Amino acid sequence: MSALVFLGSFAAYLALLPPALAPWRDTGELTMAGATLGVAHAPGYPLYILLSKLGLLLPLGNPAYRLNLLSALALSGAVALLFAEVRRRRGTFPALFGALLLACDPRALAVGQVSEMYAFWVFSGVALLSLALRVSEGEERLWPLLCFAAGLFLANRLDLLLWAPGLAWLALARRPLAEKEDLWWAGLALLVLPALVAGTGANWPVALLVVATAVWRGGASALSAAAWGLAGLSLYLYLPVRSASGPFLDWNHPASLPNFLESLLRTRYGGTLDLVSLHYAKGELFGDNLRLWGRHLWDAFGPLGLGAALLGAAATFRERRAAAWGPLAAWWWSGPVFLFLANMPPNPHAAAIVEPHYLLSDIILVWWAAQGAAALGAARPAVPVALAVAALLWPLWRGLPQRMDRRWSLRGYDYARAVLSAAPPGAVIVAKKDVPLYALWHHQALHGWRPDVRVVAQGLADSPWYQADWRRRDPSFPLVGLRDPRGWGALATAGPLYATQDAELPAPVAASSRPRGLLQALSPGAPEDDGSAWPLLARRGVFRYDEAEDFFAADLIDAYAAASYRRGLRLHALGRAPEALERFEDAWRMEWDFPEAPLFLGYLAAVAGRWEEAGKAYALADGLFARKLELADRYRSLPDLKAAIRRQAAEAATHRGVAAEKRGERDAAAAAYARALAFHPLAQTRYNMAVLEWGRDWAAVEANLIEALRLDPAHAEARRYLGALRSRGAARPSPAGP
Repeated sequence: MSALVFLGSFAAYLALLPPALAPWRDTGELTMAGATLGVAHAPGYPLYILLSKLGLLLPLGNPAYRLNLLSALALSGAVALLFAEVRRRRGTFPALFGALLLACDPRALAVGQVSEMYAFWVFSGVALLSLALRVSEGEERLWPLLCFAAGLFLANRLDLLLWAPGLAWLALARRPLAEKEDLWWAGLALLVLPALVAGTGANWPVALLVVATAVWRGGASALSAAAWGLAGLSLYLYLPVRSASGPFLDWNHPASLPNFLESLLRTRYGGTLDLVSLHYAKGELFGDNLRLWGRHLWDAFGPLGLGAALLGAAATFRERRAAAWGPLAAWWWSGPVFLFLANMPPNPHAAAIVEPHYLLSDIILVWWAAQGAAALGAARPAVPVALAVAALLWPLWRGLPQRMDRRWSLRGYDYARAVLSAAPPGAVIVAKKDVPLYALWHHQALHGWRPDVRVVAQGLADSPWYQADWRRRDPSFPLVGLRDPRGWGALATAGPLYATQDAELPAPVAASSRPRGLLQALSPGAPEDDGSAWPLLARRGVFRYDEAEDFFAADLIDAYAAASYRRGLRLHALGRAPEALERFEDAWRMEWDFPEAPLFLGYLAAVAGRWEEAGKAYALADGLFARKLELADRYRSLPDLKAAIRRQAAEAATHRGVAAEKRGERDAAAAAYARALAFHPLAQTRYNMAVLEWGRDWAAVEANLIEALRLDPAHAEARRYLGALRSRGAARPSPAGP
């Protein structure tokens, strides 16, 4: 029966599997690390790297597809193992109910489709829970295997450590306890030590709880348990050994002991999204994270699944209270405590990073739900059957197969092909965001595309280990860091310099950029696009930002929209307005809430004197910037980002006021200028208000001109007309229009 569950889930995953590299988080980096036996980003994931090297030996499809298959196999194995464990204890239909909940969990399905370590992490969680339950039920011969497996699986993902106290307690709960000793442990595990971790920001209280539990409950076996655990954990020695041999990817160069420890503890992992939480007070975003988590739980379990999980948790406490604290502690640490510590803002990017981490706590909920179904089935045998049917119908009703269908997900392939094809021989390409960067890495390393092109990771360029890595591979390559514009100038001496759309360019570099397909030409001698290649860019699938299957696919669509917009700007500068208009409209079709496109469309109409059309375009841009600002507030964005959006919104509202004034709609113009000032005080807005009041309210004219000069002392028109106003008294001059 378990084999049928495995084959059924694998067939379902296979039907939805991406045919190539899925644009999802770190897929491109991990496939490249697996193919070259490299050292991936901290903490290195040595177990997954070695497994992926084996997975690449499968004689099926392209390399990314083979590793997608590996993930589907791992997730199917987790579903089948969960089914087998529940069936052995509770019967077929409660087991089927739990298996379907796990198999149809949207986050599990997402990780089971892509070439990352998460699917094997889910399998690891189910396997550890299974072993802990068996030890708890009397199979103490499995205790060394549990300890070894825990250490080994930590070499895949270290966040399994959040489960360690609960698993240790569960496994050893069969041993005699004094009265209320379990309550003392529960108080420490659920209240005292989580508070200590939250207060100190350190991880040592988790390790302390694991050690204390193993020593207190394990007695003489604690030392052997530690030895078995360390034996499994020793796989991390792969990192310094492989790093010393000079692999193609050698993240943080853990061959040295300090770097090795930094990699294990992730104490030096760049200015990435992982560090965004440091900009917020502890726990400030906990409510936002609970809301997103609750939305996921409803999507994954539905009312019946959540109700069964609650009933099952209660049932486990009635049956064996001492043992039941273990799964509860595992759920508590990997769910609420993790979300409190993560403290991530509720924007789509951060949410996409956090969502896979729900899966550890989901495994416990699935286990409880299966126990709840069995408890209901004791009185009414038909209930587990009905619940199993509901577990299948709920995701179908929620449209899960359509949402998770990646059979035609070719965006990563097409993006890398377009970028590398646009680069001239010997080019240097700077990329910043993970998905675009890693897609280029993957297709260079695993497909052999454009080995003459050097792809530089902007976020790593100032790291000594990354610069040393380049010197080892190419001693003549002048990578000296990109925080200073001089670093960009040094790169330009190595070949035609380009950047992807996501790169952050210093102002002097950005000022001279020209478009070339999905790239930006930066160095003076770098060829730019003549426009003939743009219509030939492959855009397979639905290319609308708001209809992409996930955030990461949408991020690549954003790159196409930005490239089309920048091409339009260049065409306009060359005096080719009709072609520029086509590019702006193309960008807007791909990303309708991209406010820069209607803003420039309004400008084109204004230049042509079509003020009615300009007003409509400016009104759209104004509304889109306002929406962007509303989202920034909802996503708890950092102040600098919100300030930049406010300034853009003020500029759009000011342009809207100009168009209204040109149409003779004075009240509408005044309202637009007031709206602009509410967003951000601009000198140009104040100057335009002075023009609007000219001849009507001289005091308001003077006040607005004075304020314009306060905001921008270099505003020549404001200074000129304020001087004229004051020197001529009642003989008022006529100012230039807005």
